[in-house]
Amino acid sequence: MKAIAVLLLLLCNTVVYAQECDCRKKFDSVQVYLRKNYVGFIDKVTPVTQQTYAAMVAKLQLQAATIRGATHCLLLVNRYLRFFKDQHLALHIGYTPIVEKITLSQPQLDQLQKQPITAVAGIYEADHLYKIALVKNPRGLRSYAAVILESSVPDWKPGEVIFELAASGTDKFDVISYQQHRVDFDTVTINKQRDGLSALGWQRAGSTRPPVAREIPAFGDMPTAAFFFRQMNDSTGYLRIGSFDAANYYQVDSVLNANDEYLRKNTNLVIDVRDNGAGTDKLTERLRPLLYTQPVRIIGSDFYATPDNIKSWSHLLDEQAGKMPDEYLEQLRNMIHQGDGLQGRLVSMGPDENMILPSPLPVPAKVAVIINGKCSNTAEQFLLEAVQSKKVKIFGASSAGALDYANVNVVKYTMPDFSIDYPVTRSRRVAMGQGIDNKGVQPEVKLDFRSPGWLEEIVKKL
Repeated sequence: MKAIAVLLLLLCNTVVYAQECDCRKKFDSVQVYLRKNYVGFIDKVTPVTQQTYAAMVAKLQLQAATIRGATHCLLLVNRYLRFFKDQHLALHIGYTPIVEKITLSQPQLDQLQKQPITAVAGIYEADHLYKIALVKNPRGLRSYAAVILESSVPDWKPGEVIFELAASGTDKFDVISYQQHRVDFDTVTINKQRDGLSALGWQRAGSTRPPVAREIPAFGDMPTAAFFFRQMNDSTGYLRIGSFDAANYYQVDSVLNANDEYLRKNTNLVIDVRDNGAGTDKLTERLRPLLYTQPVRIIGSDFYATPDNIKSWSHLLDEQAGKMPDEYLEQLRNMIHQGDGLQGRLVSMGPDENMILPSPLPVPAKVAVIINGKCSNTAEQFLLEAVQSKKVKIFGASSAGALDYANVNVVKYTMPDFSIDYPVTRSRRVAMGQGIDNKGVQPEVKLDFRSPGWLEEIVKKL
C-alpha cells in the first residue's frame, strides 16, 4: 500500500475553541492545546530544548499578563509559534483592528527629518501612496509607530497608525501591519548593513528605490493556464504542472491524457512544478511512469492520534465524500481510527515501501524538473521520488522545505477571532535523520529565473 500522508495536505478541518478575552488565559489555552495535539511538539520540545522552551513560555506568560490589546496579545502567540520553525504551524487573524490616531507636533517632525540614515525613526514613503513618520512611541509591546503624514489611498488619513514595530532582539523587530485594515505580522532587521523596511516597500523619503528584477517567463507568450503541454522542438516537450491540488485532478488528468502520445515520444521532457504546493499524490502517480528507472523508496507518515485530531479528520473525510474515490476515503478512515481512545500516540498511515513499476519507459530518456522556493508539501514529495530516478535532473532553486510535518487541522478561537493551523502527521524521515523542513530539496543545477535563456540552458544541460 502506498504511503499516503501527503494526500490531504491542502485539506484542513476546524475545531472551535472559544476563550474569554484575557491575554494570559488566551496564550495559555493556545500552548496547552498545541502541546496536546501538535505532532511537531514531540520532536521540537526535547530534553535538549526543554529549558529553552520553558524559559520562552515563562517570558511570554509574564508579558501576556500585562497585555490588554488583542493585537499585541496575538503577537505573543505568533512569537510562540515561531519557536517551532514549522511552516505548517500558522496564525490567521480574522478580526478588523481599530485604527489608532497619533498627533505629531512640528518639532517632532523636524527632528525626524534630521535622523541619520542608520536610525530606525525617520520619514518614509511607499510607492507614492504613503508618506509616514516612523516615530519612537512605546506602548505595550510597541517600540515605534508609523503615522500617516500623506496618503493617496482614501482608506488612510493623516494621523492614523498604519504599522508598528515591536523590538524582538538586537536590531530585530516584529512588524504589526494594518495596511489592509487587517492584522498581519512580519519580521525585519534594521541596522547599518540591512534595512528590512525597504524589503517591505518602505523607503527613506527622498531615496531612490532600485528597480526590482523580475522573473522571465518560460515562453514569450506564456499561457496563463496552470496546466499545459508544449512541444519545444522535435525531441523536447515542456509540461507545466502548477498545482497538485485535489480540486484540479480532472483538469490535470485531461491535459496528460490529451498529450500522452507526445509525452511518451520525446527524448527529453521538461516538467515545470514551480510555485506548486499542497495537494494529492494521486496526481503525482500519473507522472511516475515518465520518470521511473528503478524501485523508488517511499517513506511513510504517522498520524498523531488524539481525540481532537481524530474528530477533525473524521469530519474532513465526510466532507470529501463524492469528491475523491470512496475506497480511498474509507482506507483513510480505517487508518485514523486505529488511534481511537489514544492520547498522543503515532499511528501509521501506511508502511514504508519500495514502489516498483513493470518496466522503465525508453522515452523520455532525460527529464528535467524545474523547482523554486515555493515548491512545498506534495510537490516536495514528488521531488523526493523524482531524485531517485537515473533519468531525472533537478533545476532551479531550493524548495520550501515544508513536508516533514503536514496535513493541517485548524483550531479556532473567539474574542478576538483568530485561528491556528497545526500539522497532525509526521514523516518517518524525521526519525531517520532525513528531514527536509527548513532545508528543502536541492537542485542539481541552480538557475536564476531572472536571466534570459534559462529554459534553453536547461535543455542544453539535460
